[in-house]
Amino acid sequence: MRFTLKKTILYVGGLLLLGLTVSLMLRTNLGMSSWDACFKNLHDGIPLDYRYLNSIAAGILTPLAYLAQKKKFTAWVLFPVGISFFIGAEIDLIIAYGVIPDIAAAPWYWNWIYLAAAVALCAVGLNVIAWCRYPMPALDELCLALAAIFKVSHGRGKLYGEILALLLAVTTGLAFGYADVRFNIGLATLVFAFAIGPVIDLIRKPLRRMLEAIAS
Repeated sequence: MRFTLKKTILYVGGLLLLGLTVSLMLRTNLGMSSWDACFKNLHDGIPLDYRYLNSIAAGILTPLAYLAQKKKFTAWVLFPVGISFFIGAEIDLIIAYGVIPDIAAAPWYWNWIYLAAAVALCAVGLNVIAWCRYPMPALDELCLALAAIFKVSHGRGKLYGEILALLLAVTTGLAFGYADVRFNIGLATLVFAFAIGPVIDLIRKPLRRMLEAIAS
């Protein structure tokens, strides 16, 4: 990794976009991504703030992702824990202070606008972080590991990760008795799972050209 001021600013911006993605989906009535549905079950069932929940998950998933990719274990393996705390704290602040309006009761098209924005922002954020070649958030490090294992693109690895998370969301939902809210899984869960990967791959090349121009 080569650290520069411009890349660091872009990297932090990418992380902020990921937190914004989760917050947008939490403000709709469509459900959320598979990972977020799983975390919402844990957040409500334990209960535990997102900043702590994300950090614990990072501490478990990052070593697994490193092992799967046969990456050398260095001090950087701990960095995704800090990243996850940062993103989780952002989500907590956005929800606590009502930074993003809750449109769950608004007309259906507002909910779909939020969902479309979430998919786009997530795809941009992940591509920016991957381009910077700084440590990935734990969940996305796991998706990269899946991409490496199955020898597929970043976007396809993200799809596999979302399907895995869907199974975990059902499991945690059953464990905490959230069948009445469909385990916090909704239509958006499926839309996000099957849309995010292709969008990541679709915008990868043009976005990288733009980032190269900015960093030069």
